Amino acid sequence: MASLRKRKGSNVWQAQFYVTDSETGELMQVRKSTGETSKKKALAIAIDMERLAQGAVPNDDSKIERLKAIHSEIGQEIARSTLTGVSLRKYFSGMMQILTGEEMTIITISSWCNEWLERKTRDSSKATMARYKGHVKAFVSWLGDDRANKPLETLTTGDVEKWKRALLDTGIVGKTALSYLKDLGSIYRSAIREGLVSFNPVGAVETPNTEDSQERKPFSTAEVSQLIQSATSEQWGGMILAAAFTGLRLGDVARLQWSSIDLQKKLITLMPAKTARKKREVMIPIHPDLLTYLEQVTITDDEPCAFVFPELAQLGIGSREGLSQTFVKIMSDAGVSRGKPSKEKAEGAGRITYERGFHSLRHTFTTWLRTAGVSEEDRMSLTGHSTRNSHAKYSHANEDNLRDAMDKLKTLKGTSNE
Repeated sequence: MASLRKRKGSNVWQAQFYVTDSETGELMQVRKSTGETSKKKALAIAIDMERLAQGAVPNDDSKIERLKAIHSEIGQEIARSTLTGVSLRKYFSGMMQILTGEEMTIITISSWCNEWLERKTRDSSKATMARYKGHVKAFVSWLGDDRANKPLETLTTGDVEKWKRALLDTGIVGKTALSYLKDLGSIYRSAIREGLVSFNPVGAVETPNTEDSQERKPFSTAEVSQLIQSATSEQWGGMILAAAFTGLRLGDVARLQWSSIDLQKKLITLMPAKTARKKREVMIPIHPDLLTYLEQVTITDDEPCAFVFPELAQLGIGSREGLSQTFVKIMSDAGVSRGKPSKEKAEGAGRITYERGFHSLRHTFTTWLRTAGVSEEDRMSLTGHSTRNSHAKYSHANEDNLRDAMDKLKTLKGTSNE
């Protein structure tokens, strides 16, 4: 008797039953996706799958004749070499209609993309989900309604290659195009694990050239001082200082909470948003310049979850009036160059990026550590980088070593603005 099972984390039921191996005569277990999230519908499909696999059909002459007709059409297509996955699904759906009176549910490219997004919501950060949704929306829009509503397995490597070229034609850099392709590949790898398709059309597509991608550049010590002095508010000056001496990303430093700061131990401990899903904390000793600033801040909210920069924590990052654009204005006021524009500006297409922005403060922090002779392992611990998987899993930072590393950095006091 056919039974049902689910893969971990999946809502789609799989049929499980046994058939006799024609060569050995022994029972062989078969598992196939029903494509259904409804247990009742999935069980009906599973039973019919078992009956078809075992060669059993209802004792109904009209049904038998109709099934024979479908088998005949399949044979003719095989003889003409015209049988495809799409037509085979159509025939199988027809057989299901004859046997159960219900049509087989067809999982489309669009519906599976939406299912994949829903699952990712459970364990992805807001920033990552925003990227996933943007990439899926762009891909489905490019396909068009008619194509996006075709069965999941109909997408070909040729289609993905055209998608890649379309992305590059808009003027985006290779690294960004690669990000789109990686997410689409993840969607199909998930479908393979579910047994919904047997081939990932993204896997055979040649990786786009990423040499045109913009390389971020750090700020000099003098430029960091100029940025702090040109800050539009005291909180902005403090946030720039904090980013320069912690390497935290814009969202993390803007929403830094007092609960993450131990002024007595002179230590910041937090879980960056980008690695929150992996439950990986970073531990950053507080540099003397930053400590001086934090000790002078007037705290109006004594709640543990209070923000260090409460006014900035309420603002968005990427909007026209958001934190990123405000920092661009601060750079302009400070006379600090944004560096070279990306390839897109020269071609007049796509989003313009520059060598330097707020994220350059993270590069600055890493550069300062390297220049000060801090070991690569300690640099990775301070910045939360996990380029080496084994390093991230088994290396545990020593607080004293990290404090020694931070002590090696110079102070901004007395820095010339020239």
